Amino acid sequence: MDYMEKITELRASKAKLNEQAQALVKEGKFEDANQLANQMEGINKQIQTVERLLDESRKHAVPLDGKYDGILHDEGTGKPKDEKKDAVKPFATLGEQLKAVYDLRKGLVADERLEKVNNAAGVTGTNGPDGGFALQEDFAGAILESAVRQSPLLNRLDRYTCSSAANAMRWLHADETDISTSVFGGIQMFWAAEGATVAASKPQFREMKLDLEKMMGFCYCTDEMLQDAAFLTGFVGNGFTLAADRLLTESVISGDGVGKPLGLLNSGAVIVVDKESSQAAGTFQGANVIKMQARAMPRGRDRMVWLMHPDLEEQLPYLAIQSGEAAKFLWNPEGGLGNFDTQRVLNKPVLFEDSCPALGSKGDVMLVDPMQYILLSKGTAKQDWSIHVEFLTDQNCFRMVFRCNGAPKVTQPLKIKNSAKTRSPFVALAART
Repeated sequence: MDYMEKITELRASKAKLNEQAQALVKEGKFEDANQLANQMEGINKQIQTVERLLDESRKHAVPLDGKYDGILHDEGTGKPKDEKKDAVKPFATLGEQLKAVYDLRKGLVADERLEKVNNAAGVTGTNGPDGGFALQEDFAGAILESAVRQSPLLNRLDRYTCSSAANAMRWLHADETDISTSVFGGIQMFWAAEGATVAASKPQFREMKLDLEKMMGFCYCTDEMLQDAAFLTGFVGNGFTLAADRLLTESVISGDGVGKPLGLLNSGAVIVVDKESSQAAGTFQGANVIKMQARAMPRGRDRMVWLMHPDLEEQLPYLAIQSGEAAKFLWNPEGGLGNFDTQRVLNKPVLFEDSCPALGSKGDVMLVDPMQYILLSKGTAKQDWSIHVEFLTDQNCFRMVFRCNGAPKVTQPLKIKNSAKTRSPFVALAART
């Protein structure tokens, strides 16, 4: 089943019901409108179910060596492998493993389970600057996966996990800058008379590569805290989850690609829409909304979302365009007749991220297709422990190291037929200072 096609179908059904409900409200038929609201609520639940299935289908994508099959290719062996089946999981909780690390460093107990996890992850030593203990795979994966799930932006990206043996991933992507006469860099269709031949066409691909980068986090704990495995599981796990969420989100939006993901704002594909001639500093107008959507790609618009700095929220209820003597408002609140889970502008979700540039700066408002950004992570994380960092305050330091990276799939705007204006899955509003 094509999950995205089903999601699109459900959203279209919901949009039709919403139009009917608006008409009923105008006629004062609130009971009938309420029945439609219940139907839309049911569709929302169906969409959530299909989105979960889509999310699960993307996890642990099995790479195939030497064949282009529409998914990523492992730069390592490329052999299909059921990693979950072979995973070594001797610890019951994250806190239990962290406490075992602490006890070992204190010289109390040498827990053989730590060595088992290290051996499974290919970590050869626990001493020296590169030493440490690999987190049990399900704990490490859960931390990063929780970080992604908690973020309204990250959980919409096209996500993949590479194997423990690989440090990079390669894949093929259509090399296209002009879709006015062909698609995928060269595929064309022709009208042909009976018995006639047509010109040959073929797609153009470019190989893309993402090297895993290193993301580190630190957590200070007292000896008393380290005696409580349950506390370590909740507090440390949640702490690293939240920190990873914030750092990854910031990099996806504005990273420079040097030792970190390349952000949307630094992509060669981003289109910057100019402000209005008389626009006041720091404002967001209905004309901006219309012009930004007009520069978005025609394909995949059902996936597009608005990224905004939270300081813009108070302006959204006033977003409108003039239609004759009346104003047509472009904003919808959460809930309402559509039972929306987020605020919406032109019926597209609004995601508030304080990692966006400050109010009035270029990119404080963006319209993006998250599925055109790829996020790659490694299923294992390595952590180490030190008693020396905060010795005078009787604190110990846990260091967590994750491997991940990300980049936009497209590198420049696309030209469409019969238009001098290019389109892109990433559109930003210019500065208004």
